[in-house]
Parts: sequence; C-alpha cells; structure tokens
Amino acid sequence: MQIHRGKLLKSIIHKSNISIFELSKTLSYSIDAIHHHIEMEMLDFKLLSAYGEVLKYDFSVDFPEMALNTTTKEITHAEAMNYDELLKDRDHWKLKYIELLEKHNELLIRRLNFSSSN
Repeated sequence: MQIHRGKLLKSIIHKSNISIFELSKTLSYSIDAIHHHIEMEMLDFKLLSAYGEVLKYDFSVDFPEMALNTTTKEITHAEAMNYDELLKDRDHWKLKYIELLEKHNELLIRRLNFSSSN
C-alpha cells in the first residue's frame, strides 16, 4: 500500500516546531497551497524535497525512489560550463540539428519522388 504523501507531510509539520504560517513565508507558498498539498495523495517529490529542506526532514527515507530523482538532479547541476564550453556545446547541437534537418528533407524528397513515380 502506498503512503499518502500529503498526510505524511502533515504529520511531519505537526511534529516540527514550525508553524504553517512560517512555512508559508519561508517557501513562498500560500497557506491555502500548503493545505492543498497536505490533501494530495501523490504530492510531487520536488515539493516534498522543498518542504524537507525547511522542516529538516529527509522524505527519501519514506520514499527511496525520491533519492534517485534528487541524485540525478544534483549531478546535472554539478556540471556547470564556462562561457567557451557553452558556445562549443551550442554549436555542436546546432550542427547536429542542421544535419538531422537535412536528412529529414532528403527523406521527404525521396518520399515525394517515390509517390509521384507510382
């Protein structure tokens, strides 16, 4: 049976010494939004992670699959590029796009030629 994420969040909030008002100010969520989140059975892991940071609670203990998502996100952010690398990367993908576009156009022309010959 799956854990109701909102109910778990509610219990963690009640166990903490942080009021919903403080939570609202810290996370820039309205109090209504927090109450809505508490009602959600499948609350998004990103939201749980944000609450966890403020509440000093690791929700990945309850949801091991959450740890995989946050690890991937951290790895992605760790790979920052300098300006020259960004330009090089941009040019690489630009050329890749042009190559694929040219191949696509060739296939369209072949298909049109094939259709007109039949």
